[in-house]
Amino acid sequence: MAPRIVAIGIGSTVFGVELLRDVFQTPELRGAELWLVDTDAAALARMAALARRLNEASGWDASVCATTERLEALPGARFVVTSIELDRDRTWRLDHELAVKHGFPSVLSENGGPGGLSHTLRSVPPMVAIARDIERLAPDALLLNYTNPENRVCLAVHRYTGVRAIGLCHGVAETVHFAAGVLGCDPPDIDLHAAGVNHFTWITALRSRPDGGDLLPELQRRLATLPPDVWPLCRLLFERLGVFPTTGDNHVGEYIPWAAEIVGTRGYDFERFGQLRGLSRANIEAWGAGAKPVASLLAKPSRESRLGHGVTQIMAGLLAGATLPRPSFIIPNQGCVANLPEDAVVEVPGLIAEGRWRGVPVGPLPGPVAALVQHEIEVQELAVRAAVEGSRALALQALLIDPVVHSARAAEAFLDEVLAVHRPYLPAFYA
Repeated sequence: MAPRIVAIGIGSTVFGVELLRDVFQTPELRGAELWLVDTDAAALARMAALARRLNEASGWDASVCATTERLEALPGARFVVTSIELDRDRTWRLDHELAVKHGFPSVLSENGGPGGLSHTLRSVPPMVAIARDIERLAPDALLLNYTNPENRVCLAVHRYTGVRAIGLCHGVAETVHFAAGVLGCDPPDIDLHAAGVNHFTWITALRSRPDGGDLLPELQRRLATLPPDVWPLCRLLFERLGVFPTTGDNHVGEYIPWAAEIVGTRGYDFERFGQLRGLSRANIEAWGAGAKPVASLLAKPSRESRLGHGVTQIMAGLLAGATLPRPSFIIPNQGCVANLPEDAVVEVPGLIAEGRWRGVPVGPLPGPVAALVQHEIEVQELAVRAAVEGSRALALQALLIDPVVHSARAAEAFLDEVLAVHRPYLPAFYA
């Protein structure tokens, strides 16, 4: 029986296009019932037109339905894929500007630090609401989430609902390709395991697939020969702590109070990526209207799939009962990282086997790294509770124990300003 796939937040110019091009190149999804959901009716219409063009060009014989109401789409779903944001660029830019204004050395302001708290307060309640609808209307569905801040969103889903859920992020997969490039080999020739929390993960093993040899010493030697502006923060952490972090300097730097000394506080390049999204939107309209051929979208898989981390690969593996290692899953720990709490949400290698999915045990993290990650876990617990309960007191506690926050008065002033400027997106705080 063809699966029902529900994509919530399909209007995203990146997530939406990448998901659709993979759906129509995955043989196991031929004839699927594809439901596209977005609260932005115009963005939804663009993506629905594109999906129908891809369906016709690929001969996939899928049914394509579009709705602004997820309750219409969810009943009977096998897979639900989510990537939602609330006024993404404007609110994120505000978070970063406020963090810097109040004196915090905030590197990116998306997933950790003061900006990460603000993002958590906005993202967690709507994602918990979606998960509760899945629990009620599609209890057998698997939720595959891309919504940031990933670790905190997944923690909230697992804490407050019974939905089966995997968080997905391409950060570790990108590090596989980065490490392979440094080592001068092909990505399939190395076996990289990383663990931690999302965007704060650390390589626990790096081995050669042909002979199982340890490649970490050679990676460290070759990293030392690279120009000083290539991942300087990650390289410094590797030198000092003996463990290489994944996902790059900006993400790792969100959790380290002195990271701005190395990489600064410039943050996300909103202008550049805003221009790129404008170009993408024009392309989507042209593809959907038939003014531009869609053959190029079907000529090769999405970047996520080429990295070995595509969401439709996971769906196909589960449907076919295949054995499929994955670079990472964001899931409850349950012993995968021996020296982190059992009920914490962590990012670890993933495995699909015989129609089931699970995390791969990696043993303990080295002591200093485990301490850093454990501290972030405690911050996340408070931040998620604050978001769900609409509690200013818990939100302030999350700030006061965050390593990037150095001032109690600045923390309180930042929080009050965040609650004011984002009030439309924080109903729990104003109930």
